[in-house]
Amino acid sequence: MVGEDAPFHILALTGGGFRGLYSARVLQEIEQAAGRPIGQCFDLIAGTSIGGILALAVAFEKPMSEVVEVFSEAGRKIFPQRGVLAGLFSSKYDAAPLRDVIGSILPENATLSDARHALVIPALNLTAGKQQIFKTKHNAEWTRDLRYLARDVAIATAAAPIYFPIASLDNQLFADGGLFANAPDLVALHEAGKFFGKSESQVRMLSVGTLSSTYAVPASAKRKRGVIDWLRPTEFPLIQVILSAQQQFSTQIVEHRLGDRYMRIDGQPADAVMRDVGLDKTGESSRQVLLGLAAKHVTDVIGTEPFKRLLTHIPGNWLHKGE
Repeated sequence: MVGEDAPFHILALTGGGFRGLYSARVLQEIEQAAGRPIGQCFDLIAGTSIGGILALAVAFEKPMSEVVEVFSEAGRKIFPQRGVLAGLFSSKYDAAPLRDVIGSILPENATLSDARHALVIPALNLTAGKQQIFKTKHNAEWTRDLRYLARDVAIATAAAPIYFPIASLDNQLFADGGLFANAPDLVALHEAGKFFGKSESQVRMLSVGTLSSTYAVPASAKRKRGVIDWLRPTEFPLIQVILSAQQQFSTQIVEHRLGDRYMRIDGQPADAVMRDVGLDKTGESSRQVLLGLAAKHVTDVIGTEPFKRLLTHIPGNWLHKGE
């Protein structure tokens, strides 16, 4: 259905490091059920960090089966094992392996102007000291981001503090968009209203998490925590708390505003299971948990009427090409 009053479908992809393998597998299952590239089911695609990388892959119609294969195999290259003090004095990981993986997913030398579907990708502009949303040209007057290489935008949104070096793009410095929009749902909802002119009653959103919406501290935990406690090298709990709290805030607000027009695929596995899963845990047990739960969680919803509407949606032609 296409027209001014047609439903407006949004795909929002949460950040979460290697846990993004869960999101990729969810998208693979949906794409298989739809029988077409998943980007063709949505009017707008939003993603942060690993979710931003996946959003770019969706917007360029990279088969999700290939994305799952790439990330599943490349996890240990992106997040190689490091000593206990890694991350204290410089970034824990080098960005080169991540850039190589992104290069195998996105077309070489492709810019945001080459994307086939509308995108919003949050990042934090450290040079300007404020958030920045990288966008395709879904507004005829926009030109700022069109010349940026898609690969550079992917690196910028995924430059998680401590884990990866600060990214450089257009002589500006960027850090992970997860610092303010790890779940880009609220950003995407605002975009739909402000720049697409859509009412909230028209918006339907599918939000895909990374099993990272909750980070709890036991009652027995140390209360008087200092820098070392909050930035413990094996876990970086302060970062985990920030990401978890931010995405809960975003998803709860959007759920309140959209009601049953909001669907989120995510989960909160038992603590015993989650011990094998983390931002940079890439072992075989982690891969099995992420891939297995993704398939299970999609199965739980794929036969519902809201999901069927999602798979059959015909999006509008929002991109201003050649203008």
